Amino acid sequence: MTNRRSIAAVGDVTDVNCWSGIPFHFWKAAQALDFADGPWRVDLTKMQWPRRIWNGVRLLCGHSPGGFQYSRAFMRRVCAQIPADLFRSEIITFHQHFPPAAMVTLAGGGLNHYLDATFASLTSNRGLDLQLPVDVVAQGRELERTNYAASRRIVTMARWTAESVIQECGAASEKVSTILPGANLELPAGYILPVAPLPQRAGKERDFVLGFVGMDWRRKGLPFLIEVRDDLCRRGWKTVVLAAGDVPADLAHRAGVRFVGRIDKRNEPGAFLSFLRQCDLGCLFSTNEALGISTLEFLRAGVPVAGFAHQGLADTLPPDAGFRFLPTASPSDVADHFEQYLMDEPRQAAFHRHAAQWSPFLTWERCVREMMELWQHGSVASPVRPWLGLESHLTVCSSSRS
Repeated sequence: MTNRRSIAAVGDVTDVNCWSGIPFHFWKAAQALDFADGPWRVDLTKMQWPRRIWNGVRLLCGHSPGGFQYSRAFMRRVCAQIPADLFRSEIITFHQHFPPAAMVTLAGGGLNHYLDATFASLTSNRGLDLQLPVDVVAQGRELERTNYAASRRIVTMARWTAESVIQECGAASEKVSTILPGANLELPAGYILPVAPLPQRAGKERDFVLGFVGMDWRRKGLPFLIEVRDDLCRRGWKTVVLAAGDVPADLAHRAGVRFVGRIDKRNEPGAFLSFLRQCDLGCLFSTNEALGISTLEFLRAGVPVAGFAHQGLADTLPPDAGFRFLPTASPSDVADHFEQYLMDEPRQAAFHRHAAQWSPFLTWERCVREMMELWQHGSVASPVRPWLGLESHLTVCSSSRS
């Protein structure tokens, strides 16, 4: 095997639109730090007709359609697009099934995973469900277990995924680690993060702005957030929801909600940062969430956050710069806490100050540096863990360097 490291995903790693931009940002940071290069580039437009044919054959054979991406036929076709030398490299893949471990082993390469969720957790009736035929699910779970058994390292983005890798997929615990990803937000050179709330009193002299980012607006809790906003308004607090992403037709003209539509993060980075900075809190009340990159983006911009502290989302909500609610909390419960926050200006100042302190830790460069440490030493001495709070993290960093 060569010493070259490459980065794989189902799609083109060099395209910022591939899987929410996560492989792209990781690749750019890994390149800059000379940790990995060799981006895998899969042209998914070439899969359109094979997908239709595959689904047609399934129907003719009496099977339900769907799940082509998890089929052996799909794997054969996308692997055929990849140069042979990449299979001989040490691979870091963002996908549970791609590339198949058997092909990597045959070529003399090495397989490593960096995952936000397991296929098992996505098909276990826990809310993040892929709607797939039973036989496709069975085949996908088998390939997942095979890939993890052959993987040298399995790095997860959150603790709940690490538990699934071990408990549901049978991976050896000694090769499983958790490293928080970075935010998909690059701050301009010389940018100075504000360390205080926006001017004027939120909720009284100006609107208290609850920020929301997400294409899958229903699962990510936009209706819930609007209910929180309505409750605060009934109590006399001036509150609006500012939302980026798809505009749902039934909410497009909803009072108290301002939609900015989709923001192209690559071509309009300033517009996205400006959107984030207009918010008092970045909110993500997902019923189910593999991680929650948007909460990291808000924190990277120096904006405190709020959300349901469950599944992967629990790892992105620092207690010193955000609200951590149980998923059983009602809109009224959340409004209670937000109202107390609005009446406590010193707490608002502390949240914003801590959010700004979190910002430099939530980069892809930091993520890659932790991965480099894992590769070199087999562990990370003081990984960034927002769920413990900033003070705890800084104490660990300080003691580890003394």
